Amino acid sequence: MIRLPASLIAGVISAVLLFAIYLGTAAPDLTFWDASELITAAQTLGIPHPPGTPLWVLLGHLSAAVFSNTGPVRAVTMLSVVASAVAGGVGAGMLQRWIGARGAVAAAVAAGTMWSVWNNATEAEVYAVALLASACLLAAGERAGRRDAPEAQRRRWRAVMAFVVGLAVPLHLSILVALPAAIAFAWHGPRPRTRDVAGWMALALLGLSAVAILPVLAARGPILDAGHPVTLSALLDVVQRKQYAVAGLWPRTVAWWVQLGNVFEWADWQVAYGLHPMAPPSLARTALTVVWGWLGVLGLRTLWRYEARVGRAMALLLLSGTVGVAVWLNMAPGPSFGAGVVPTGTLHEARERDYFFVLGFWGWGLCAGAGLTAVARVLTRRVPGRLAVALGVLPLMVAAVPLLANRQVADRRVAPLAMLPRTIARQFLEAVPPNGVLLTAGDNDSFPLWYLQQVEQVRPDVQVITVPLLGARWYRDALARRADLLPAAAVADWPGREATLRSVAIRATAQRRPLRVSVYLSAADRRRIDPSAGWELEGLVYAPTWAAPAGTVVLNLAAMRHAADQIPPSALRPLPAWADPAAVQMQALLRCPQLAAQRDTLLVATCNGS
Repeated sequence: MIRLPASLIAGVISAVLLFAIYLGTAAPDLTFWDASELITAAQTLGIPHPPGTPLWVLLGHLSAAVFSNTGPVRAVTMLSVVASAVAGGVGAGMLQRWIGARGAVAAAVAAGTMWSVWNNATEAEVYAVALLASACLLAAGERAGRRDAPEAQRRRWRAVMAFVVGLAVPLHLSILVALPAAIAFAWHGPRPRTRDVAGWMALALLGLSAVAILPVLAARGPILDAGHPVTLSALLDVVQRKQYAVAGLWPRTVAWWVQLGNVFEWADWQVAYGLHPMAPPSLARTALTVVWGWLGVLGLRTLWRYEARVGRAMALLLLSGTVGVAVWLNMAPGPSFGAGVVPTGTLHEARERDYFFVLGFWGWGLCAGAGLTAVARVLTRRVPGRLAVALGVLPLMVAAVPLLANRQVADRRVAPLAMLPRTIARQFLEAVPPNGVLLTAGDNDSFPLWYLQQVEQVRPDVQVITVPLLGARWYRDALARRADLLPAAAVADWPGREATLRSVAIRATAQRRPLRVSVYLSAADRRRIDPSAGWELEGLVYAPTWAAPAGTVVLNLAAMRHAADQIPPSALRPLPAWADPAAVQMQALLRCPQLAAQRDTLLVATCNGS
């Protein structure tokens, strides 16, 4: 009879449980922020924003083919569902050797239902696949460092580590967060030979070579072609994210205690965000966070007692995945952090960045599961008879706290959240006359539109121009080459935002292409387009008009009524308390067509009518 390894059994059970949890709560359609852009890239083999993540794009394209019967959006989202579930299985396979199969399954479920981990698992994002690669890196290191491992086996697992490290650049650099812990796992054994090190370098370069996918994709001429990396210089610009003002290690963007405090804020969301789905702490939620912190420390001590190598590695994982990430990224505080503490006028991140710390939070969940196992073992030893069995299982059931507490807020199927991105994207596109040009303000009024146009061929006649991207030469070059909406002089030398917007407006007029502006774009940017024009609100877009005084806003009531009739009433139903601020903001824009008078405060407060 074939006897399967206990670690494999624990891993498979954990992966199946997590897969069922994630599948039951995964987004059924588009979501806000980067997911729509990434789905577009996966479906069309395009290049998303830097660093381009070419390996993720190929995996997303494969997922789209394998799960094609679920629809073009869900098919790509399934990559995150599967990757996160398998990552939990890999974690359970590691833990089984240290705390037993039951404890390993409990720990994997606890880690996999931490708020940020669960969120990444249910939409099309790079962080789920990065978590799987990180888990594989840790598992390879753990196998390489076992005292009883034959030397040939040790070399093979270290070679696997080197290859996964090389994949960090074409997949996602967050994989490197796991590297210190993986090295600590693998440290045991004789000193590596020179030829071993040479082999590792060759394997890392082999993984790194997947970056060459980017120019191959660009050569195909996809519409989504961020950075257009057809030259070595352009390729390096994409990989190094030259498009963005990436902060260095010094000076700090804000005081170090602010950055660490922000990490603690996000940590407080992990175990039981559903009990108080708002940024500030609460008695019930924060009490559970403290208990989970104690369980993590207890689990870390248990693993250290099992083997110091394991304890050191897990401690490094927690440290590098939290404090290490905060130090390295040197981020501004999140949008919800620091009220009354951070000086007024401090720059904040555009969105909550808890997902950068997902590996640290996942490791915390594993350690907390080990802590619950330690409690179960103490109870089992101290209570005689059959009662010991029951008491030994009871603490492990506590591992379901994150699952139960976060279940409601982690469910992306909730209406109207599930329908908002598609609804507003469609309304924006339909508001533009045939062959028109639409100026948009950023991710959430651009990415879902790109998806509808490029994947589902909804209103491909509309030229969407994302204004914040005009500062990037590759984007201006694309507008000049593909749409003839900028002169060559504006491509080579950045003439500034105002001059570029005017050039776009002049070219659009010359081509008899109606110009429209998203209500999400600021009034200041509208004035930059043409200071002499007034603006007529037609629902979700403004049209330039010279029948109104310069800079003023008038309402086209007929167009407003038509736009309002096209919006499903269900999309305007109240959002849950835990809704992403982006969803709140975009739903508010859907109310702009309901304006009936210019004195309505909604015009200025929400629809940028000032």
